[in-house]
Amino acid sequence: MTRLSADDRIQVSRDATVEYWKHLLPIVQIAFAIHILLFGLFVIVDIPILWATNAASMAAYVACLLAIRRRAYRCAGMLICTEIVAHAVIATWVLGWDSNFHFYVFCTIPIIAFSFQAAPIRRGCLSAAVLGVAVLGFFFRHRVAVTSISADVQDLFGLFNAFTATALSLHATALLVRFNLSMHMNLFHSAHRDSLTNLYTRRRVMQRLRQGAGTARATPTAIVLIDIDHFKQINDRHGHDVGDTVLQRIATVISGCVRTTDIAARWGGEEFLVLMPDTSLEDARHIAERMMHQIRQQSGLVDGRALSLTATLSVVTLQADETFRDALNRADQLLYQGKQEGRDRLMLAS
Repeated sequence: MTRLSADDRIQVSRDATVEYWKHLLPIVQIAFAIHILLFGLFVIVDIPILWATNAASMAAYVACLLAIRRRAYRCAGMLICTEIVAHAVIATWVLGWDSNFHFYVFCTIPIIAFSFQAAPIRRGCLSAAVLGVAVLGFFFRHRVAVTSISADVQDLFGLFNAFTATALSLHATALLVRFNLSMHMNLFHSAHRDSLTNLYTRRRVMQRLRQGAGTARATPTAIVLIDIDHFKQINDRHGHDVGDTVLQRIATVISGCVRTTDIAARWGGEEFLVLMPDTSLEDARHIAERMMHQIRQQSGLVDGRALSLTATLSVVTLQADETFRDALNRADQLLYQGKQEGRDRLMLAS
């Protein structure tokens, strides 16, 4: 497996961090709203130290949201983790273990794990702080609660915090799963789609062939090979920008002609391949004829230059005792024969 260079690893980390915080932003906004609500509750029950703490927490969340906007993500992570741990310590000390403020520290675990991968000292300190709140808070649970509140009020706080912290953790987990899937889909797209034409790459064709290997099928797999006629002359006369536009137009035609079960790929510079599972030679021929006709219709002005666009196509079917490479060689030979016979034609395997 090819190892990424240092620059590539930095770029991947940056891209992943941007996506991660994009998914995490709703959680930060919800947490900010919860602190506004808690501020009001602490004012109502008249606990000055906690409403003052909550006011500081609200300021920390404003700073965190501004840091996210400036893409200072490590600063944002440090702010939110420090605020949650400090708030949990103060609230547990004031109201007692049963107020369940310690539940919130578990919401910081994904942030600590992701945001401080390259900062082991900070990650270790924050992880130790989470463990400290959970373990020491439980150990000293009968020696805290410096503020006397009624059992009903403490139960109210305990119920609210247990529900809210658990709901936040569940929501954060769902968002992180979505983030993970999003990253995998982006990686799949980058690995299997051509950046210019958005058609599949050779890798996806070969992967599809491996997936279908060993499966008995009543109808063979068809292969259509497409080569743009005189493409080198287009590049030489009009420049590579026009050549790129032509490739994109041809790719659009191919995409519009194939079915959802087919795999359309950019096979080489100006060569395209369509893999058609469970397709007879006759059905593949009809689709190839439609492609050839629509490619001709692309003739005309391309970026202000008059061009005549045609393509030579070949169609073969993959026989039961034949490898893909052998079938591709037959398609290549037919394509070459078509070019020798004057181009702009469809060559069909006998």
